[in-house]
Amino acid sequence: MVKKSDRASGEEKCCAKIDKLYTEVLHLVTSVEKGSGSELTTRLRNVEAGVEALKEHIRSIPNTNVNENRQREQIASLYRQIKQKDELLKSLASSDTFAIPEGDAESSKSE
Repeated sequence: MVKKSDRASGEEKCCAKIDKLYTEVLHLVTSVEKGSGSELTTRLRNVEAGVEALKEHIRSIPNTNVNENRQREQIASLYRQIKQKDELLKSLASSDTFAIPEGDAESSKSE
């Protein structure tokens, strides 16, 4: 079971990495506008490192690596379980096992 706090902290780390990556891209664009080759190379490497760090943090968030087919299978399984539960409840409701006998129903009303 994935704790909400674990997922939230992973998402917060990813958001922080995205903010840092945005800043690095902004610096890269500024370097391109200036036309400085050495600064441009440095900024580009910073952006590349930021993208890799973001990828790693995304991979560390629980359940983000589950593929779509597996998720569809899990959803289908949950629907089957709901259907079985509904059928069980319906059969219990129609069963005489849980019905209150007539005499007991009248005596419980008078009490």
